[in-house]
Amino acid sequence: MATYFLRTKHISRGKGARATRAAAYRAGERIRDERTSEVYDCSDRRDVAYKEVVLPADLAVRLDMAWTQDRSVLWNAAEHAGLRRNSRLARELLILVPQELSPAQRADLVRNFAGELADKYRCAVDVCLHQPRPGADARNHHAHLLMTTREVTPDGFGRRTDLEHNGQERRRVGLSGSSLDEYLRIRERWAEVTNESLRQAGLTARVDHRSLERQGIDREPVPSIPERVFYAERKRGVPSAAGDAIRARHRERMEARRVPGERARVVDRQKAELRDRASKELKEREAQPKRIPWGALSREERNAHRRARYEERRVVERKDPVREAQRRESSRLAERARRQANPEAVRKEKRQWRRANADEVNRKQREYRAARRAAALAQPAPVTAAQSARNWKMYRNHQAVGRTAEQAARAWLEFGKPHTAPNASPAATSQKARTATDRTSDAAPANHPNRITGPDHDFGP
Repeated sequence: MATYFLRTKHISRGKGARATRAAAYRAGERIRDERTSEVYDCSDRRDVAYKEVVLPADLAVRLDMAWTQDRSVLWNAAEHAGLRRNSRLARELLILVPQELSPAQRADLVRNFAGELADKYRCAVDVCLHQPRPGADARNHHAHLLMTTREVTPDGFGRRTDLEHNGQERRRVGLSGSSLDEYLRIRERWAEVTNESLRQAGLTARVDHRSLERQGIDREPVPSIPERVFYAERKRGVPSAAGDAIRARHRERMEARRVPGERARVVDRQKAELRDRASKELKEREAQPKRIPWGALSREERNAHRRARYEERRVVERKDPVREAQRRESSRLAERARRQANPEAVRKEKRQWRRANADEVNRKQREYRAARRAAALAQPAPVTAAQSARNWKMYRNHQAVGRTAEQAARAWLEFGKPHTAPNASPAATSQKARTATDRTSDAAPANHPNRITGPDHDFGP
């Protein structure tokens, strides 16, 4: 039977998330983050059944809204619209689509629901419908609806949407209810459009957004395992401590149902324990030094952080240069062994890196060439003859008087004459003269009168 599921969360920079990365992963595309220069390439995904950027009906027909259809442009603009380190860049709705519908019916259902959200909140909704992956549950047809937190206009992003206003802001703009009421209305509307699609398809299955208690069903709901815990257990193949604690509380509530009134007492005690643990963890986090997530830093801040870490490593190297040299040599040998073990894999990895970072490499090359041109233009003009003469006079005025030009010429002529040591034998003098003659003949051209012709001393007899 059809199952109801809808959950919302924010793509927040304060938690290290990025809208560009979220959009690339959900749409299976390659997007470069212009704020951090990181490239997110998820183009190898094969489970994306349908994707589209949905706009409000009155803006979808305008030609000046074409910039929203390029996910790289849209979500980079959303990144730049959020100026703070804890900016909320997008809101995601994760919904479970009934497996009883056909692929076309599922796409129509998700598209119509996204259109209603876009019309109501005047935002862009990036819709991505995913099929179940191989080895996963065959019923896991789900959709990611990535909504911009600001209204879209032909000139870019405008003010924040009504869904993102808190209580005080909602009262100031004249909105009724709270943000929680808005979220509950979205949940209810998804159940209505899903049931309407099931009815039009001739199916009897229905979904209900209400809890079991509000539906009047007396049974314990299935425990909800968080994503991180679920995927960690599936990857390792063994239960985790967090998962065992959730399942233990569920079994305790199941046992308490056998005694009238016992379940309410158990639920109150479990809630109090969870509140106390959450309060304790919050105090521990607040006691620790504040740490800014890496994803919240800009490119300049990241480079400054890298330079600081490099200087720290340099300080350690200066304290123990021998150990640092050994570490570098071992790293170099390990890298050489890895390259020799599988050179084709290393070359493939390099090619993939060049393709993935082509934009960044080209940007750095352009910046390098621009810096070289600027440095060349900033160089001082060449020194003229008059300026050279003035510089020479200033040098002579501040330095001791050296030899004159005539004295330097006579010294050079004396140096060019053959010198004979006082105790040198005639044979040694004759040998030096022959050596000087050989050098002169080797340096002279072929038609020079002093060149000695004869057999080659390297290759001749």
